[in-house]
Amino acid sequence: MRRLVLALALSAAPLPALAQEMLAEYRAHSGSLPPQYAWSVTATIAADGAVALTHCTGYETEGPACTTRRGKAAAAGLQAIREAAVASGLIETPAPESDEIMVGGGSVRGRVRIDGAGIALPAQPAPEDAARVAVVLSAIRSAIPAGLAAGFLEGD
Repeated sequence: MRRLVLALALSAAPLPALAQEMLAEYRAHSGSLPPQYAWSVTATIAADGAVALTHCTGYETEGPACTTRRGKAAAAGLQAIREAAVASGLIETPAPESDEIMVGGGSVRGRVRIDGAGIALPAQPAPEDAARVAVVLSAIRSAIPAGLAAGFLEGD
């Protein structure tokens, strides 16, 4: 019985990583390449500006092939994400995936959470929604500190 009470008490306690509310996530990957050339990056931006950027090589998702860097996004960058997400209209009218999915190439996708509403930013949105999604993804990318992203995100 004591074990059950202890287990319930521990499971009710928030984990530090989960206690920070996620504002945005940005994911990029190289696409289908031989393992020695493949890579993926996930950047998570918390509502308080904490940024965690994880870069993995090959097709690994954890372990020695992955490196995590941490930093802080500027308040202006956080505000730009919020403004772009709201102005995009993606809360009211989400962007569906395109009917014609590309195969093999790299891509960028993400998500934003505003006032409890989740906004999916698909890698291949329907053509009529591509510009709205791109503006929000660009705001997220711009909020990631340059020193943190250098050498780990496409175009760097």
